Amino acid sequence: MRKESIVKKQMLQYITTILICVLILGGILSVVYTQHYMKEKRNELIQQGRKISIAFTNAYRTGNLSNLSYELQVLEEYMGAGILMVNADGVVVLASPGLDEMMIGQSFAFQDLVEGVKEGNIVSSERKATTIFDVPTLVVGYPLSVGKMAGIFMCRSMPEMEQSLYQMYQVGVASIFVVFLFAILFSYLTSRKMTRPIKEMNDAAKVIASGNFEHRVEITSNDEFGELAKSFNHMAESLQNNDKTRRDFIANVSHDLRSPLTSMQGFLTAMLDGTVPLEKQEKYLHIVLEETLRLSRLTEGIVDLSRAESSKIILDESDFDLNEQIRANINLLEPQLNEKNAVIKAIFADQITMVHGDIDKISRVIQNLLSNAVKFSPTGGLIEVETTKTDRKKVLVSIKDHGIGISPEDQKYIFDRFYKADRTRNQDMQGSGIGLAIVREFLQAHNEGITVKSTQGDGSTFVFSLKMSEE
Repeated sequence: MRKESIVKKQMLQYITTILICVLILGGILSVVYTQHYMKEKRNELIQQGRKISIAFTNAYRTGNLSNLSYELQVLEEYMGAGILMVNADGVVVLASPGLDEMMIGQSFAFQDLVEGVKEGNIVSSERKATTIFDVPTLVVGYPLSVGKMAGIFMCRSMPEMEQSLYQMYQVGVASIFVVFLFAILFSYLTSRKMTRPIKEMNDAAKVIASGNFEHRVEITSNDEFGELAKSFNHMAESLQNNDKTRRDFIANVSHDLRSPLTSMQGFLTAMLDGTVPLEKQEKYLHIVLEETLRLSRLTEGIVDLSRAESSKIILDESDFDLNEQIRANINLLEPQLNEKNAVIKAIFADQITMVHGDIDKISRVIQNLLSNAVKFSPTGGLIEVETTKTDRKKVLVSIKDHGIGISPEDQKYIFDRFYKADRTRNQDMQGSGIGLAIVREFLQAHNEGITVKSTQGDGSTFVFSLKMSEE
């Protein structure tokens, strides 16, 4: 399938829009200018008629009419219009040199106009070709109330005026054509400039699709394209981090699988070949059992995360006492607490805090967060758990430790699957980086959220919300 260029599409849109606007504007201007031009020519003829009327009146009063024919000739050449003087009977008594002398003594062809000027009106009309005027003619009549005269009629050829208009239109069309060429060039340059960021992002997407997640696009503006470039770079950074965490996860899971499997294989081989005495086999069988439980927890976590990310979490919701679940999970951590000589202090908003949700999954959330708090607390450390009610019928659960804290850079990704912060990796060799991802997915399945606030060297605080029971 042939690829269509966005530059070409945009140019065609620009050119089509400009062309339509030019045609509409040209048509309107043509009509308006033609009407204006014809009105101006009528006004010119009327002004000249007024001058002839004054000149004839003065000549008539002084009795000096000898120079009148010469003045008519001059005016005819100046205006490009023939001049007729018609008496009250509608008979032509005087004609300018450019007109046929046979018209003198003949009745004027347009008697309706004669009646108009006899009433003292200025008249004008566009007439078709006649035996007198062989081309369409613009006739303007000006009243002349001297003696037995009716008026002065000025006749100008319409084709001559249209020819002048045509020449002006030619100049106008040529100017518009030049402007249109510049508009096409400007449209092309503008389209190229506007689509360049999209092309760059398209090229960058191909590079990233090939596996090079380090590629970025340059941000050159603060408009929507700049925002798109920022989002694109953020996406590329997320893909790069996801790829890194994926590789780290594979390495960590490989280590977590290899270690217990190697240990189990060694102990079982030793028991089968008789290396381990019968009285010590029970001890090593317990070790093998612990390793299988460890593998089971790892695979269960991966399966839970896979289900969560595919939106296949099924919630078995009910009302339960949140305080009771927190106490139960604190009791489960007693061996770890004793090992670190750490203490968990719980502060509850009420003696009984009823919430609505899936008790097993919320318990898993509490267990993961408390386990992490104990894991990263110093020896003899204090872990604080507190519940708070809000005016939106929510309960906020805060779990705070005073451990090593989380860097601002790591805080962006700690809820991503398989992510393990570099500073925790050496202390959490058995972790797979999916605990917090599962916590987030379980809470999102309840339409709830979780946040973290942390300062390096001063511990971390995780806060999540739950819906209060309606009863």
